[in-house]
Formats: sequence, C-alpha cells, structure tokens
Amino acid sequence: MFDKPNQLIFYINAAIIVFGALVALLTDYVVLGLVFAISALLLVYDQIRQNKSTFTIADLRKILTIHDTGGGKATLTQTQMTTACHVDNSEYWFKNIRAIGSISNFKVNNGNPAEQKIENGNYQVCMKLPSESKATDCSDFTLTYEYKDAFTQTEGVLSHVIDNDTRQLHLIVELPEGRPISSAKFFCKHDGIEEALLPPVVTGQTKIEANIKNPKFAAEYCLQWSWSEESMIKKLTRLL
Repeated sequence: MFDKPNQLIFYINAAIIVFGALVALLTDYVVLGLVFAISALLLVYDQIRQNKSTFTIADLRKILTIHDTGGGKATLTQTQMTTACHVDNSEYWFKNIRAIGSISNFKVNNGNPAEQKIENGNYQVCMKLPSESKATDCSDFTLTYEYKDAFTQTEGVLSHVIDNDTRQLHLIVELPEGRPISSAKFFCKHDGIEEALLPPVVTGQTKIEANIKNPKFAAEYCLQWSWSEESMIKKLTRLL
C-alpha cells in the first residue's frame, strides 16, 4: 500500500498508460501513444520497486570502535536517515546483528529498545516510530551496542545486510594504537556469490573506511581486515 502522495503519482501514471494505449490503438499516432504508455509503465515499475521495502534509508553509517589491542572490548554505533514508506508503520526492527563473542547493552536513540530478541544466533532490536502523522517523515535512528571478546582473532569483519532500500552505505572500523593493520578488503555476498569491491581506505593503520552507493537489496557487505598478533607484552599488561 502506498501513502497518499505515492497513491496520487500511481493513479496519474496509470491514467497516462491508459491514455497512451488508447492513442496507439485508436489513432494514427501509434508511436506517440506507445511512448506515453511505456514511459508511464516504467515509472510505475520503479515506484513499485521502491516500495517493496517497508522503509527507505537515505544514508546508513556503521562505526565499529575496538577499544583494546586484544579486541576484547568494542562498541558499534549505527546511524541512519530513515523514512517509512507507509503511514501505518508503527515500529522499526534492526536485524542481522551477530558476532563471535557476546553482544549486550543495546540502546536505540539513547534509550532502551521497545523489544529485543534473538533467533538462530541473530539479535533483533525494535524501536517504536512516532505517531502516524509523522511516520513518513525522515528520521535519524541511532543504534548502539557493545561487543565482548568478538575481535580477538587476527582477522576481523564488520558487515551489514541490506534489508531495506538504501541509497548510501558507510562502513568504518576504528582500531586501537599498537596493533597495525596488515591488509583490508571490501566485498559483498549475494545469492551465494562473493563479489570484490573497491579497496577500502586505510588511514594511519588505525582506521578503515568503505562506502558504496545504492547497495544491492538482500546483499551482505563486508569490510574485512587482518592485523598482527597482539604482542605478549601487551597481553600481560592488559591482564595485570
């Protein structure tokens, strides 16, 4: 179901399709009628495609900050500019949250989630939307949570699954001083196929960043890095 502005656009395009078809069938202006009908049909198709997802996200930024060289403590902050496609949407679910270690202390816009659950190792966190009159306004959502013992290996990854129409995706990893990056790559997985993307930007051996416009729906985008083994001195210092 479209909201009212989208309904009006849909009806106008539908009328143009009918008008173009009648012109092509009943007059000598066949080509002109077909141009009208096909153009409006393409606009309707694009409108339906955009409304397949419940929400549209103009910009999504996911920042992973690892606080210690052992990778034992980390925080993730996800901010996104989100618009509901339908006025009757009353809640938004953050999905596909998982890690090797444990995850805790979920916050949504600095408050407790409306609901939280875990299915097959994936966490899902719910936030309630504003009243119906403001449901389709663009809103800034911020999700934060903490990792424990999730990045202790020499290889780590920050990923995001595109489950709503998204225009811009940013993945950023901030690493602590004293454990340099040896390599980093950016890729996506879709329909069981892994596709390499442009290499991420590495700054000062402590920050990795990758951006992509119009990411594919249902694809998982992964920012992966390798870093050196934590030195024994740092391990002992951290444990004392």
